[in-house]
Amino acid sequence: MLATLLCAAPLLAVPASASPGLWERQALRDVLRRGPSASRAGAVMPLPLPDAGRRAAASLARIERRPGPLRVLVGVRVHRHLPGVRRVLERLGAAPEAFDQIGVLAARAPSGRALARALEGDRRVAYVERDGRLRTAADPLDSLDPATGLKYTWFYDDVRAADALAAAGGGSRREVAVLDTGLDMSHPEFAGRVSHTHDTIGGGSDVTDRIGHGTFVSGLIAAIDGNGIGGKGVAGNTRVIAVRASRDGSFTERDLLRGIAFAVRRGADVLNLSVAGDGIDRSVARALQAASFNNVLPVAASGNRAADGNPLQFPAAVLGGVRGRPGLGLSVAATRPDGSVATFSTHNRFVSLAAPGAGPSGCEHGVLSTLPATLETEWDRPTSCSRLILDPSGARFAYGEGTSFAAPIVSGLAALVWQVERRLDSQQVGEVLTRSARQTRGRGWNRFTGAGVVDGAAAVALARTFDVTAPRARAGARRRGSRVAVRVRRVRDRTESGRELAGRVSYLLLVSRNGGRDYRVAVSRRPRPFRRRIELHGRRANVIVAVACDRNRNCGFRRLGRFRP
Repeated sequence: MLATLLCAAPLLAVPASASPGLWERQALRDVLRRGPSASRAGAVMPLPLPDAGRRAAASLARIERRPGPLRVLVGVRVHRHLPGVRRVLERLGAAPEAFDQIGVLAARAPSGRALARALEGDRRVAYVERDGRLRTAADPLDSLDPATGLKYTWFYDDVRAADALAAAGGGSRREVAVLDTGLDMSHPEFAGRVSHTHDTIGGGSDVTDRIGHGTFVSGLIAAIDGNGIGGKGVAGNTRVIAVRASRDGSFTERDLLRGIAFAVRRGADVLNLSVAGDGIDRSVARALQAASFNNVLPVAASGNRAADGNPLQFPAAVLGGVRGRPGLGLSVAATRPDGSVATFSTHNRFVSLAAPGAGPSGCEHGVLSTLPATLETEWDRPTSCSRLILDPSGARFAYGEGTSFAAPIVSGLAALVWQVERRLDSQQVGEVLTRSARQTRGRGWNRFTGAGVVDGAAAVALARTFDVTAPRARAGARRRGSRVAVRVRRVRDRTESGRELAGRVSYLLLVSRNGGRDYRVAVSRRPRPFRRRIELHGRRANVIVAVACDRNRNCGFRRLGRFRP
């Protein structure tokens, strides 16, 4: 059921040598969100791409071989280059759509050759790539038959969602954006549970779901409990943002970009991506980086191709940290009722954790969720072994298998963790979920279940003791001509009574060349205090900020001054 991306290379956002690391990204985000020149929500992600010329030439060479019309994504080196490159595309008749936050233009070029000629040698361009496609990450059989032998909502009990909900007061004020095939807004399980709707294809608010996948995914998060109808979602009274990014189960990268941008603008806290493909291009990776940069937690299905060569699946492989280390978000594998990994669940070094997503064997069991009223869904196909359940009210439900349905369970519990401790940032929410997971396969991290099966009760308990207090940065600066001598001093970590002490303070230095509008890392993470001379340049004031971060990546900062070149 999964289709690979069209001509998509599995590249991880911007080059590692140019992209800020985890600690540096945290420091930049904290300064922009809470620092001396704090920006509004939707901060623009820095785009340092020093090797753009080589990358642009290579990508244009591939594009040039395609003479016919072509849908492309054009990434610029820095944000100020967007208008100029946009005018070049408009002269080609391409009608570009700009994604300002990540520095990308989406367009339908008249031909690859014409596009290559127009952009050849343009150093403003970092890369050009095709607008590829992904598919929903549901198992080919999608469901199970009636003889389960288990409670309908066994997944809910397996992750101890009831305990997490009790600790969170029955739900969360955090919102989960579901980028999928839409939502049946008339389904009684979603009454009062949807805050926004958006169709990335038509641009309106109609998100009618004819595939069923998006409605199923959303039900695992927010289906109403106690209304006498059907099942229940793990996040209780938590609202979803329903984004229809596909009408047929196939997702273009352009529509994913639109969906991610809409979700961030509308204040989503968690971004559920139950989609998978053999690769994604840099533009979607940029968008996911920008979402994380803006304190959104992306959660993606690890994929269902373990029995088909087990290739890396994206966007999950972009989000999960390597071998259990923190990443941009979470990659979620699927497990069975006994905690073992599902045979179809893609496994690799990027899997973060796991959640229920399959039955004991084959398609006999799975997880129960909501279906649209239409009889045209994937569950209604003759080839499906699903058990369809019609509630006396007329509402439809079914069982389903796939990592698509493991991811929303994690997304819903992430919202509850955030409700219990609202000072957590997105990456810390991910760390709480992985640190508290229940390992069912050996000890420590493994490539099949990651840190283990998500555990709602343990996660909210850890959230209450998680260190969220930043160390106080200490530093001094003295100007000497066109240079500023900076001395960063040692500090102790601190925490609140009854909470853990993260410890292991690291030190960084950030510099803005435009009066504090944006920052770059001048000195990367250091385990000890240091001295550094900063050369002043540019036309606007240079702002220097010292940063101290603990092991939980709580970062305190101190502005050392504004210096005119």
